[in-house]
Amino acid sequence: MASEPQSRNGSHPKTDPRKNGLQVGGYRVLREIETDSLGVIYEAEHPRIHQKVAVRTIEPTVARDVSFSRRFLLELRSYVALEHPAIPRLYELAYDGDSPYLVTEMIPGKTLDEVLGSGVRYDALGIIGLLRPIADALDYAHSRATVHRDVKPASILLADDGRTMLTGFGLGTVASFNTGPAAGGQVAPDYVAPERLVGREVDGRADVYSLAAVIFEAVTGRRPFSSKSWIETLSRRLYEPPPTVHDVAPDLPAQFAAVLQAAMDRDPERRPATAGELLDRLEDALVHPETAEPVHWLQPAMHRGSLGLSALLVLLVGAAETAWLLDGAGLTLLVKLTHRLFGAH
Repeated sequence: MASEPQSRNGSHPKTDPRKNGLQVGGYRVLREIETDSLGVIYEAEHPRIHQKVAVRTIEPTVARDVSFSRRFLLELRSYVALEHPAIPRLYELAYDGDSPYLVTEMIPGKTLDEVLGSGVRYDALGIIGLLRPIADALDYAHSRATVHRDVKPASILLADDGRTMLTGFGLGTVASFNTGPAAGGQVAPDYVAPERLVGREVDGRADVYSLAAVIFEAVTGRRPFSSKSWIETLSRRLYEPPPTVHDVAPDLPAQFAAVLQAAMDRDPERRPATAGELLDRLEDALVHPETAEPVHWLQPAMHRGSLGLSALLVLLVGAAETAWLLDGAGLTLLVKLTHRLFGAH
């Protein structure tokens, strides 16, 4: 029997597995959207108002993990308070037996994960424009002490109505790492910030790192740290310097490559402070690429026509010092010569 195809983030899409009669909480399930390491995502309907919603279930084994449950609930409570056009609304957080579930706004569309193809490069300015709402959503969430923790192509939704949405708030805390270079768990080591890999507390700059990794893949067609095994990927993330897009796409401006590399630095202090700043700097590098070395503050005065004059002045100053040491008459003669050369009267 052929195995079920997986998406690039390891989930199992279900195209037409209608679940007749199944309910989660008080919601009637219409179809199963996908299954991943956390649980199942359903398209469902409210039984009374007949509104379609997305219901995300969390497996009891995940929910019972005490090390994550407290933070999970705290972050979801923060998620409830978020109101941003690029963040799907969270309607409800409840339990169905031992399994918690989330009810969110249902938005038809495809994830960026489904759109990105191996080896396909996308226009850098177009990607920046596409991800503007994502950067705005992240900065908005960070200003309210909420960190996404799991920004990746699979959590970026390209809605059918043209919106770009950021899904998955609150889920990064309880997600497990992948068991392969491109599949397995909910959190992909290709995008997660290094400080999170070693269990440190993270802030908004971890999301900046992840967004930069998404941009790297979109403009080069390759993931930043792709390896044969997830262990090797993690090792490279922790001990190797961040890659540069110039290794894959030398046609991109050098300053664009430098900004993106800094955003994936292992030290959060060296990254742009916000997601909006990252996109601003990348866009500026594309619109105004550097074509020459930075100009020193003295350089404008050193034109070719003035180079000979400058050399002559140096010689005259040296001659003046010599004349001063010899006698005053020599200095007087040198002054008269200078006046003739420069037309002074």
